[in-house]
Amino acid sequence: MHAARPTLSRLELRCPPLPQTLVEAMKLLNRPDQLEVKPITRLVERDPVVVARLLQIVNSAYYGLRRTVSSVERAVVLLGPVSVAGIIVGMHMLRLRTTLPGSAMACFNRLAQHCQATAFLARHLLETVLPRLSGQTSVGFTAGLLHDFGKIILIYNFPHEAVGFYEQQRLQNEVQASDERHLEQLLFGCDHTEAGEYVARKLNFPDVLVDVIRYHHAPHQTPATSEAYMITPAVAVADLVARTMGYAFTHPLTPEQCLEHPAWRLLQQRYNLTDWTPRSLLTHLQEQQEFLDQHVQHLSLPNPPQRNRRVLSTTHD
Repeated sequence: MHAARPTLSRLELRCPPLPQTLVEAMKLLNRPDQLEVKPITRLVERDPVVVARLLQIVNSAYYGLRRTVSSVERAVVLLGPVSVAGIIVGMHMLRLRTTLPGSAMACFNRLAQHCQATAFLARHLLETVLPRLSGQTSVGFTAGLLHDFGKIILIYNFPHEAVGFYEQQRLQNEVQASDERHLEQLLFGCDHTEAGEYVARKLNFPDVLVDVIRYHHAPHQTPATSEAYMITPAVAVADLVARTMGYAFTHPLTPEQCLEHPAWRLLQQRYNLTDWTPRSLLTHLQEQQEFLDQHVQHLSLPNPPQRNRRVLSTTHD
């Protein structure tokens, strides 16, 4: 893990200028156990766009509330301050696109859609299937939002090369590699998990988020002592499923390709999921397609992807 440090230092990776509200939300997320309703409410109320989106989210069909919520403070109470802090982070991450050249905008927008979808699916998985992490669902949502933070860093530092790589897949056509991260190392000098971890540590992200950024492609490597030990398999699975539900960043997956990934078995082992197979878990998440689309639309992500939906049969285990 630390062998890449000298290379990363020489690369002098820069982080795009972060909005002040994003910085403040990240500081609050550093203390999730002490996060209270009032400071998060004040943070939301400073931005009318965030207010509008927060009220749309809490009043969406996903939450099934009987009465419309019009109070920001009530919305924060219902969603939980950590979850709302995650929503603030997600919305302000979208605003980083203004720091990118126009040629990178479409690339960034699609990455943002993928991260929003991963966050939604990770939260749903933790809420409905993995009760052992009932107190970690909001952290899982934020971790899903930020799991590909390293790709934002690479797009910001190498916009021309990144667009060629992620949008036009130039290097993939010339070099055979089974892992996209290996191609990133060839092109950028590091892969997106290394770049994300390096910059996230410099910015003092919470350790749990740093470890998800670093290990979401290899959740089995997450140290057992890490707060992210139980979260990385859930984010890894959510990442895979997002790619089957119309929110892939680079490589869409068929359900069968998705199910081949070892993250499913790891999730079963760590949570002792005797009542769920990978296939039934995938079907369970796919049933959230309507709510997932609504969630992404509420966050005003432009150019919704054209989906070729594949409904997975539930007749086989």
